Amino acid sequence: MNKKFFSTHFAVIMLLALIIPILAACGGGEQAGTGTEEEAPAAETDTEATEEGAAEEGATEEEATEEGAAEEEGATEEEGATEEEAPVGDTTNAVPGVLRLNIGNEPATVDPQRTSFADENTVVLMNYQPLMSFNLDMEPIPGAAETVEVSDDGLVYTFKLREGSQYSDGTPLTAANFEYAWKRLADPEVAGEYQYLSCRIIEGYAEYAVTGCPDAEGNLLTVEEAQGLDLETLRDGVAVTAIDDLTLEIRLTRPTPYFLGMAALWIGAPVREEDVEAGGEDWWYDAETYIGNGPFIMTEWEHDSRIVWERNPNYNGPLGPVQLEGVEMLMINEPQVAFQAYQNGELDLYRVTRDDLPVIEGDPVLSAELYQRGVDATFYVGFNNAIPPFDNQGVRQAFAQAINREAFIEDMQGGIGRPAYSFIPPGIPGHTDEITWEFDPEAAQQTLADAGFPNGEGLPPITITYGQNARTQQIFEWVANQYRENLGIEVGLDPVDSTAFTELTKNPETYPQMIILGWGPDYPDPQNFLSAVFRTGGSSAADIGYSNPEFDALVDEADISLDQAERLELYAQANELLLADSPVVFLYYREPKGLAKSYVSGITTETTSPLDTFPGFFNLPNITVEP
Repeated sequence: MNKKFFSTHFAVIMLLALIIPILAACGGGEQAGTGTEEEAPAAETDTEATEEGAAEEGATEEEATEEGAAEEEGATEEEGATEEEAPVGDTTNAVPGVLRLNIGNEPATVDPQRTSFADENTVVLMNYQPLMSFNLDMEPIPGAAETVEVSDDGLVYTFKLREGSQYSDGTPLTAANFEYAWKRLADPEVAGEYQYLSCRIIEGYAEYAVTGCPDAEGNLLTVEEAQGLDLETLRDGVAVTAIDDLTLEIRLTRPTPYFLGMAALWIGAPVREEDVEAGGEDWWYDAETYIGNGPFIMTEWEHDSRIVWERNPNYNGPLGPVQLEGVEMLMINEPQVAFQAYQNGELDLYRVTRDDLPVIEGDPVLSAELYQRGVDATFYVGFNNAIPPFDNQGVRQAFAQAINREAFIEDMQGGIGRPAYSFIPPGIPGHTDEITWEFDPEAAQQTLADAGFPNGEGLPPITITYGQNARTQQIFEWVANQYRENLGIEVGLDPVDSTAFTELTKNPETYPQMIILGWGPDYPDPQNFLSAVFRTGGSSAADIGYSNPEFDALVDEADISLDQAERLELYAQANELLLADSPVVFLYYREPKGLAKSYVSGITTETTSPLDTFPGFFNLPNITVEP
């Protein structure tokens, strides 16, 4: 929900989204994971959109997924007000039946087998329905598949597609389309950000996905090196098979308790082979050639401005029947501009930032439209562990002790969110409230001295890179000031274009020295955080150059255990190692507040989820716009 940069789905997880990318896992995601501004993890910006899995803090908040579950304490009476109780604002610019939201930036790609940021995965899941989907309890449910059977040993998954399924242009949807898509995910010449996710899971997958799945020594091949292999034979060895038009079989190498959650992600969205072959690498770039089986049809893509969708009459999945006639996604990467657009009636959803609260709380209409969402992403300061000085564990630990997370929440977030001392957020199994690196400037200075840099002497120049906008500048100036005041270290600021930032973080060779990232869940399991992101070759591990064989062994054992108590204990041990290694510094859990127009129904505290690509996405059948 989402990658999760502050740039999917490892989804693409708004404040920082409009400033920091979220990896898709928003759900995620990533980087994934998965979100858009209101709207998304990867594993991605803090836009309110999924990573699903895979959000990283180089993205804007609108780039992050706007997936959020209900706050644990519940919304306040004002925030929980019903539409009937709320005063109605100006509806002059409202469009009946059309939901208007902001995804922040122009997506770098919306090719399902390549995406990882929340804004990217938000677009993908509008256009495509994967084999599975999620309900509001974050449980996987049948999607394009009508049923799924799992063998007694947990190694064979048989998906039966819904009869009569079609793409939006009326052509049949078959199991062969899914076979093509899953094998394309493994294709070393495609080499998408989420290629790594199925390594060691699907039979024959790792042997083909040599650009994303490390060998026994932890090595990856380049695309050029992979081209010297017998790729056709390796592709045929991937155990994803269309038995007939309606039956898809996937054979696994080991029990995988979270596999149905993976099957709900954009990674296996049924891209058509003929579309890819006809359009080349950028086959997805134009609305008329971006054909899917999802709940909506893309009718217009005005690049760097907006994407227009209309309801897909051929959609027969669990997100329907869709009542909305359409959706309009704007691309506004300045939070203040987006807030003004909401006030002007040009947006129906908005992710609230600190600076907005005084205006909202003083306005009877806006305050009645305010609702609280639950924690939907974890943001962290990421280091390039492969280059000085962050190849030194002691330096990383000193940086972890030198940042005041509580002050960050108050100073930069206006009290929105929670301090984060570990990766897995509240609401996801495996979360812990234990603190390893509490704020302690004196201890941080000693740790830095023990690492060989007393008073910072001998450190090379350090810079932090981020996607630039007015709000982002404040955040990164604050972070740099923390290290100046608490460690005596000057951290230079390196603002770049938001799209350029995303590209820098997708390549280990150009990965910045220091950034802020975000990660939202792709599916609600510790594996989607610890294993997917920090195992050797994982979403962030591969980019930042982090690898710990002991950590890998623990998460590997946890990943395949069918005993939940045992799994959680193993993940807890792995988490302790991760915190000791400090490849990143966890900063805060995003717990966003949102605004939804009084004439929008179906988007409330109770109907949003951390896995949403935009708020209420998995409640899509019940969303209406009736000014």
